[in-house]
Amino acid sequence: MSAFGAALTRVRVLNLRELAGHRLRVFTSMIVVVVASGLLIAVLGAYGSMTDSVRKFNAALAGAATVEVAAIADTGVDAALAGQIRSAVPDAKSVVPLIRGTVLIDGVPTTLLGSDLRVTALSPQLRSAFADSGQSVDTAELADGVVVGSGTGLRQGQTVDIGDTAVRVLQVVDDPQTKVLNGGRFVFAYLPLAQRLAGLDGAVDSIMIVPKDGVDQSSLTRQVDAVVDGRASVVDPDFRVKQSEVASAVTRDSTLLVSLVSLIIAGFLVFNTMNMAVASRRQSLAMIRALGARRRHLVTDLLAESAIFGLVGGLLGVPVGWLAGRWAVGRLPSSVGSASLEVSYSLPGYAVPLTVAACVLACVAATALAARSVFAVAPVEAMVPGAAADATPPARKLLWATGLLGAALVAGAFVMTLTVEGRPALLAGAVYAVGALLIFFGLTEPLVRAVVAVSQRFSGPGRLAAINSERAPRRVWATVMTVGVAIAVGVGISGALSNMVGSIGNSLQGLSDPDLYVSSRASSDIPVGPVLNPAIAEQAAQLPGVERIAGGQWAAVNIGSARAMLQGLEPGAAAPFLHKATPEAVQQTLDGDGILISRVLARTLDVQVGDTLRLATPTGYHELVVRDTVNYVTIDSGTAGISQTLLAQWFQRPGDTYLQIFTEPGADRAQLQRELTRIVADYPGAGNRPVHVYTGAEALQATQATVEQAGAFTVAIQWIVAAAAAIALLNTLLLSVLERRREIGVLRAMGASRRFVIRMVLAEAGSVAIVGAAVGLVMGSGLHVVADRILTETTSIDIVYQPLWSTVGYVAAAAALCLLGAVVPAARASRMNITESILSE
Repeated sequence: MSAFGAALTRVRVLNLRELAGHRLRVFTSMIVVVVASGLLIAVLGAYGSMTDSVRKFNAALAGAATVEVAAIADTGVDAALAGQIRSAVPDAKSVVPLIRGTVLIDGVPTTLLGSDLRVTALSPQLRSAFADSGQSVDTAELADGVVVGSGTGLRQGQTVDIGDTAVRVLQVVDDPQTKVLNGGRFVFAYLPLAQRLAGLDGAVDSIMIVPKDGVDQSSLTRQVDAVVDGRASVVDPDFRVKQSEVASAVTRDSTLLVSLVSLIIAGFLVFNTMNMAVASRRQSLAMIRALGARRRHLVTDLLAESAIFGLVGGLLGVPVGWLAGRWAVGRLPSSVGSASLEVSYSLPGYAVPLTVAACVLACVAATALAARSVFAVAPVEAMVPGAAADATPPARKLLWATGLLGAALVAGAFVMTLTVEGRPALLAGAVYAVGALLIFFGLTEPLVRAVVAVSQRFSGPGRLAAINSERAPRRVWATVMTVGVAIAVGVGISGALSNMVGSIGNSLQGLSDPDLYVSSRASSDIPVGPVLNPAIAEQAAQLPGVERIAGGQWAAVNIGSARAMLQGLEPGAAAPFLHKATPEAVQQTLDGDGILISRVLARTLDVQVGDTLRLATPTGYHELVVRDTVNYVTIDSGTAGISQTLLAQWFQRPGDTYLQIFTEPGADRAQLQRELTRIVADYPGAGNRPVHVYTGAEALQATQATVEQAGAFTVAIQWIVAAAAAIALLNTLLLSVLERRREIGVLRAMGASRRFVIRMVLAEAGSVAIVGAAVGLVMGSGLHVVADRILTETTSIDIVYQPLWSTVGYVAAAAALCLLGAVVPAARASRMNITESILSE
């Protein structure tokens, strides 16, 4: 206990007092740790919230059910199937029909839930939402009455229009348990009324099956599957949680890529910061060693100090990350299947301890490496005033070994992007980041010589700056790499995201070919329904200037537990599938003799061209040959295209969910758009949903904007890391100037002017900026290429590499930061009293 107490006393008297005496240094160093902590909290919180919200919502609906019969398409499951399951599956304790969907109340999406009195067998949330309240309601009133959540803002007894149906509010539920149901914004209707509101004639969205006690799960699933016989999907009720994770694939994968790279870079910045901080205390540590202190005591004290540093920085980063995560949650997808879902922010319980532990570990590891280099110098030599803290470069054998290892890792990263499929390819980004840092560590000596050579170009002050650089190779390398990292993050990540958006536009070739669209949804949404009134097409064809009209539709279908988007194609239509597939494959598909699928869906279903794909549909099993696979923007688990005729027959979806309008040359498109808008106003969709009219160019722009919005959080992370690198750069330059205050004092005593001193420091900073920019461009260009290949693999879109002109901006910003970070402390040092500068440590 006495040894422990003595250690605490040393840390308090020596280490923490040292930190208190250098507040600016501590502040700038602490910010790097805070940013790294905030980055982890933001990423973990954002995606933890999405998964947690979907899981709670799904659990509230499924409750005790262990098997779900889910509709293959949004036409639903025949409600009569529930009765067949009750009579044919003896192991089922309760079979509950369920409707889940979205309706508009005053233009605001609201969750629609519907069932019969068997709903009491599911969850406490549903009992609170309907059954418990329904006990005080006359059954006859349920024909046109609903129970609503308090989040709707409706009042008991109020009459409200939902679509083209007027309903009465029988009860307003304000039970805290129901908050998981879209934050309390829900409408619960008895089954017949819910079917009318959802547009499901004699159908339901799913059937929940609660097993009897002790029933084997696999046995129950087999019994249900035998009754369903391919007319619906027999799945685990949690399958929608997985679908929601897949739905945000582009956002998730691009963010994970940036996060992996960013965490590696954050660790490097923490190391640099701690390395400079420990090195600046070289003389005080040497003096304590000369007085008899043991090296292990000093190392233990330094590690304890760094642990406290990491602990405080990690904790301070939690609220920063919490705010960033809440901001990101507002930009994540807000739906699950066909039901509206309010995503509430929820920070996983493991996030804070994991983040704080990571920050402490990074600081302790960085300090241990820094202390090793300091204690390698003899105490008497280390106490020599003015001696460089790192006058000896790393051993050449170490540099060679490190450089070769880095080259192997970079090569391995490129190989991974070509051979590893799916999300595991994201690891290539982290492997590349580590490899690039190791390569440039192996190039320490050439980088220092480059800085010296550039400094010598700046006449007298530059030659003196060159001498300073030669005497401190470790510091020069750290500063150059900090500049390089700041540029590399901007060049690599911004370039990849820009290329991804551009390539997604190319993958949607054909989307903008029609002059105008008439759609059941807005331009930013996929028109999955409802079906348009046929009168719209009839009247549109009679408008002057209309050359031809092609119909089509999109349907969200469940293929097993995967959710895919299925497009019905007609001859003469314009669609990416028709542009990208071979002419033979297109014709076979239009003839009803094949299917076109995206590469993502091909991977999900493990099929390739020529394979026969067996589809479960509401009319039973049907088979189609895969005629071609194409690049297509990732939507859910993938996309597919079949004949519109087959889609209408097999999936019981007659009609069109969108119309493509092709105009005659010279036609007034603006006037046509106004005329179409007038026509569709008279024929709203089912549920009184509005029908939209927009141009082909607007359709393409809206899709690209959706992708850009999905990458907004990724871009934010990129700027956070770049800001951390900028702060670390300023900190490194500040420490490097303050470390040489005695040298500056000697120069001033010898007659050097303040202007000369400032020019000398700026010459070194400018040289570092030039060499660091070159390093950043090389590292960032490699990261750009690797990131393009990773995103090509995770999105299944051929992302074409194309450098950006904005690269010049990153270089200019880094150079400005170098000069700014050097001139402020240099000016301060040049104005110091000469005697104080010479006597300073």
